[in-house]
Amino acid sequence: MKTLRALFSIVFICYAFPLVIADTQPPSSTFFGANAAGNAEGTIPPWTGGITTPPANYSPGDWHPDPYADDPPLFTIDNSNARLHKDKLSAGHLALMERYPDSYRLHIFPSRRSVSYPDHVREYTKKYRGKARVVDDGAGLAGIVRGVPFPQPENGEQAIWNMRVSYKGGGYSGYFTTVLTASDGSYELGVSKHEIEYMYGDPRTTLENFDNVKTRAVMYTLLPAKNAGTLYLYHFLLNSRDEERRNWAYNPGKRRVSRSTMIAHDQPMSGSDGVHIWDQGDMWLGPITDFNWRLIGKREMYVPYNAYRLHSGETEVDSIVTPRHINQDLARYELHRVWVVEATRRTNSNHFYKKRRYYLDEDSWRVMFAEHYDEAGDVHRFSEAHHINYYEARVFYTTLDTYYKLDTERYYLRHVDNQYSPFDFSFDQNASYYVPGRLKMKAKR
Repeated sequence: MKTLRALFSIVFICYAFPLVIADTQPPSSTFFGANAAGNAEGTIPPWTGGITTPPANYSPGDWHPDPYADDPPLFTIDNSNARLHKDKLSAGHLALMERYPDSYRLHIFPSRRSVSYPDHVREYTKKYRGKARVVDDGAGLAGIVRGVPFPQPENGEQAIWNMRVSYKGGGYSGYFTTVLTASDGSYELGVSKHEIEYMYGDPRTTLENFDNVKTRAVMYTLLPAKNAGTLYLYHFLLNSRDEERRNWAYNPGKRRVSRSTMIAHDQPMSGSDGVHIWDQGDMWLGPITDFNWRLIGKREMYVPYNAYRLHSGETEVDSIVTPRHINQDLARYELHRVWVVEATRRTNSNHFYKKRRYYLDEDSWRVMFAEHYDEAGDVHRFSEAHHINYYEARVFYTTLDTYYKLDTERYYLRHVDNQYSPFDFSFDQNASYYVPGRLKMKAKR
């Protein structure tokens, strides 16, 4: 009888208290789920809060001075010594080094854990800890509208949802430049003005007033000239079970607003000539339900980080674009811990890619780079995101995304922000600003 009572007590404890365990932040972790300590070798430092105060030489509205400009490179990795560092390199970087042994290299700098967050992200991550859940076979997220949903993810879906709703501020206004390159280094520019509100994570968003629209965005096309004056409105949905997003377009020739054709999944991104596909946007922009997601674990890797030289207003697009790959002498790589998440195509999906791997920074939950594998198991596309801390807003966000199609000598760039003014993270509008009826009015501005 005593044995039965003891067994019952154990079962009761296990049944009654699982959420208490899930709600507790491990003492060795940050509130957002990273290892607070550095590594044993001292090559990754502890996280001490990141950049919380802009450098003294920063002027609001200007490009962001490099707070680590005095850091010397520690060493350089190229095809001649790549095998010595293979355990810390992605398959994409190894492929590019092998393909372009005379020019593709990684300059490795001291690791700086620069990611920082506003206080409200910390507060709401703690408030909702243990309450978030993935629903509708991965299509949606419930129980949370602010903060990091799963600081200690138990599976790949939870980890990729952390990335999907990673903190990007309340929104921004800014110019968005794309670059389509040819193998000789010549290129074509695409330019648009973006106005974006991120409703997930906005301090005004609550579970009660959230309407399933995760992101609202207006895009004004400036280049190429043949498309100038075209406006687009996007509503990206948090739960994409029934639809992924809603699109509208204003055509200046017809002077009317209509629902626009939805490019999605593995379809080529407009203006990329097939080099870049839609769901590579922001490193991962497709429906989660196209793939099964597996959390492989954490790994120390050399990743693009603190890319202030690529971001600088003194850096011209001409100096970034070189034949076959970007000017790697402008790129900075550091050793960081990343979550490795593998996506395998579902049996009911017709997606072009059989397998993909995403490498998520432990401090920001942003994708550092991604590998896209063909049916033969080879890396067919490789994309990487060069981030900085927009320290006036405490937003860790990309300043340049690179997309390589490895069966060609071409690549595609997004988020290039050297041509015009930097993103303005103080931009703020309400939901009524992002409605189809106002597109035509915006076209007349």
